[in-house]
Amino acid sequence: MSRRLLVVTTVHPPDDPRIREKLIRTLGDWEISYAAREPGPSDDTDLTFKPLKGGRVSRWFSALREMHDDDIDVVVVHDPELIPAGLVVWFLQRKPVVLDLHEDLPAQILTKAQVPAPMRRPLSAFSRWWLSQAERHLHVTLAEHGYQHLFMREHRVFPNYPDATLLPVADTDPDGPVVYVGDVTEGRGATDLVEAAGEAETARVVFVGRCALELSERLRSAGRAKGVLVDVVGWRSYREAMETAAAASVGVAPLRDQPNYRNSLPTKTLEYLAMGVPVIASDLPGTREVIGELPGVVLVPPGNPKALAAALTEVDDDLRAAAAQGVGDVQRRFRWPADAVRDYYDSLLPEAATSG
Repeated sequence: MSRRLLVVTTVHPPDDPRIREKLIRTLGDWEISYAAREPGPSDDTDLTFKPLKGGRVSRWFSALREMHDDDIDVVVVHDPELIPAGLVVWFLQRKPVVLDLHEDLPAQILTKAQVPAPMRRPLSAFSRWWLSQAERHLHVTLAEHGYQHLFMREHRVFPNYPDATLLPVADTDPDGPVVYVGDVTEGRGATDLVEAAGEAETARVVFVGRCALELSERLRSAGRAKGVLVDVVGWRSYREAMETAAAASVGVAPLRDQPNYRNSLPTKTLEYLAMGVPVIASDLPGTREVIGELPGVVLVPPGNPKALAAALTEVDDDLRAAAAQGVGDVQRRFRWPADAVRDYYDSLLPEAATSG
């Protein structure tokens, strides 16, 4: 029996680690088509790339056309905005459609700068209704246990833990840069980090991830004013990003206390630790619960550049040694659940075979 899977994202970068490096590689024995933005993934050796061209609306309709392909057995979508497309495909073809939820969408909407303030709460409530429709008719998987509160029923959780086989060995250098990996925004603490670095007399800060041009220029300017070399290198493939982090003196995750971050775990913190890089992170409930007691970790009050600066000055050989010694334990306890993912997608095939 053939196993044909369509993986779709209209929003995430084609090299998104959870999608490209974890899910697709885990399901490598499937015949996989991958619909995403151009120019596509940096490595397309084990998939057929389906480019979604144009703006966001155009990409949505292109994704819907790809999802209607009769040759596809199972579809997995990674963007809540594709829930309506998934519902159309399910109602017309009774084809299994999986929503893999990466974020707390209702909470995220409450802090989106591009959404007018009076519209945030109504749109947040509306997004909860869309998620309820997904729960009724689609299959739902979650990247974090903290997203269960968005649904009436329990759903499978595939934690966004590292795949150690994709990680380099850390070459931490006391004189290496402070490194942040992930989308670069004020809400994720980018400006707090530069301010703290200046106070701590840190020589260099490297941001690896998507960043708005205006913010990128502001971060560099703030760094120059404080005597800190700020590199905003933009999006990099997962392997490139991890190689940069592996050479850091410390990895940081200085999230502010916002609803969409409060109960989530920044995946980057486990990636740093799985390589032996010490971590400074905001002391938020979701972060504290998972990594608060791990060696090589310092938690600081969120949105507090002075506390962050103090933590940067206290990174020493003992903290780096603790992080290095904890690598084996972190890699054993926090692993991408590849076997469970394969079993789950295989379980959808009987439904695919008998549907329609």
